[in-house]
Amino acid sequence: MINIFLISIITLFCINTNYICDNENPLNLSIRNNINGYFIKIKEISEVKPGSFINIEWKNKSLMLPLSLRRGFLSFSDLKWNWRYEYNKSGEINQKEATLYEILASGKNIEHNCMSSP
Repeated sequence: MINIFLISIITLFCINTNYICDNENPLNLSIRNNINGYFIKIKEISEVKPGSFINIEWKNKSLMLPLSLRRGFLSFSDLKWNWRYEYNKSGEINQKEATLYEILASGKNIEHNCMSSP
């Protein structure tokens, strides 16, 4: 029991899991790798592997978005929603800022800018 508690605390300090989007709406997330059917919560963003997915709770919505391999950023998308981390100049993922795109049927996107929060 104590090990689970310690792992939870470590996870909170390794990956930004809380964001504020559009300067007002809280967003919570978790990222998991799917390793042979075991859904393992990752501790560092660098641990994302093919088969990973992100769970997002935001504005009464529960989203589960699979990893979408794209050049230039780390993306999770189901073609209706897209959560995106950009790389900074040193080639590391910028976890402090992310963008959630709502992809409309018309082909247009609504961009929700998100900043990490404590």
